[in-house]
Amino acid sequence: MDAILGHVPVVLQALFAAAEPLARQTGFVERLRRMHPAAFARAFCLFLVRHPKASLEQLATELKITAAALCQQLNKPAAADFLFALLGYALQRLSAAALRPVAIPLLRRFNGVYLTDGTSLPLPASLAGRFAGCGGGDGPDDPSAVAAVKVLVRLRLDCARAAEVLLGAARTPDVRLLRRLADLPPGALHIADLGFFDSAAFADFSRRGVYWLTRLPARVSVRPHDGSWQELARFLRDLDRRGIDRWDGTLAVVQLAPVQARVFVLRCPAEEADRRRRKLRDRMRRKGKTAGRRQLTLCDWWVLATNVPAETLNASEAWELYRSRWQIELAFKRWKSLGGLAIDRRHAPTRALCELYGKLLGVLLVDWLALHRGGLLSGRSVWRAWQIVHELLPQIDLALDGRLDWSDVLTDLVDRLDRRRQQPRRRDRPNTRQRLFRATLGA
Repeated sequence: MDAILGHVPVVLQALFAAAEPLARQTGFVERLRRMHPAAFARAFCLFLVRHPKASLEQLATELKITAAALCQQLNKPAAADFLFALLGYALQRLSAAALRPVAIPLLRRFNGVYLTDGTSLPLPASLAGRFAGCGGGDGPDDPSAVAAVKVLVRLRLDCARAAEVLLGAARTPDVRLLRRLADLPPGALHIADLGFFDSAAFADFSRRGVYWLTRLPARVSVRPHDGSWQELARFLRDLDRRGIDRWDGTLAVVQLAPVQARVFVLRCPAEEADRRRRKLRDRMRRKGKTAGRRQLTLCDWWVLATNVPAETLNASEAWELYRSRWQIELAFKRWKSLGGLAIDRRHAPTRALCELYGKLLGVLLVDWLALHRGGLLSGRSVWRAWQIVHELLPQIDLALDGRLDWSDVLTDLVDRLDRRRQQPRRRDRPNTRQRLFRATLGA
């Protein structure tokens, strides 16, 4: 058996073996009856990932109990507590399991490259007290305006695994959730979008030897070494007047909580700037607002800031690393499109939470299995790998239940994953793997 896949049965069996003690700890079961906690967990993760819109009757049939008996179990808040505890245990096991690292020199300069982002899922309005929504929605009665959960994910790009997952109310600011994540190791690189911009967090990263890479927001103030504080938009307009299209230097960023950063400035092509202005005006129009001058100025520029030293990272490499943040958006797309990560807002609160925690566990397991024979930047389709694992979930479920031999299941999995074609090189629109390699060679 392949050395990389040889530990798959060990990890999966240990995960679901933990279901019984966790069910007892959370009060979900006091004594074993017809429905075993491991079977309940597999139904709400593996079965629901295959059949995301399964009815109560279908779930009950999968568990070989009546719908009334399942409904009785789902009336217990401890059912959701049990699946939440199992999700936490699974994250510990999966993050500790080794995956094949990506052989891209630029990524290997760091002690892990971590992408952080979040996505929101609407929930039944009855859960607003626990997971308050952000408002908005399609109308005043839209439940998504009342209750929604924010799923914060930290993805490790260099070995393609979800290092951490946090849940919070949708209206919780990203920066507040960021503070709840575990500390990154020295030498790691943190990449996130503007929602996570926090100069205090960046200063803390720098003190602990952690690198960070971010865009700069329109409202931020900057100060050159021998100058005074000024708005970033004014700094960019000054570059425009001087005819400078590219700038790289050190600036103090954020007047109230300054942090020293290397700043890269690059003028956007005219068509890209026009597209960004149209997108900004459309977004402001939907909110009943008008785009400000600072925001419009920033549409003409790409502006990045980092604390990575010049001898480790140059400007072109920084641009490509930041663009790789798109990989976490693609992960969310796989989870929702292929894994059915969504909650029916008509469900009762406990069932909705059980589906939330179960489906999250399911998509994390499928992602973990799909990336064993090549990660996000392996040059092979991750989407197709996801489909292959998704198709084999019934066999994996049977193997976990002891009704099918693991060697047959894993042999089929390895064979099908290895038959995926190598993605062709693209000249006009190179993929992330090509761009990261080219940036390194260009340096």
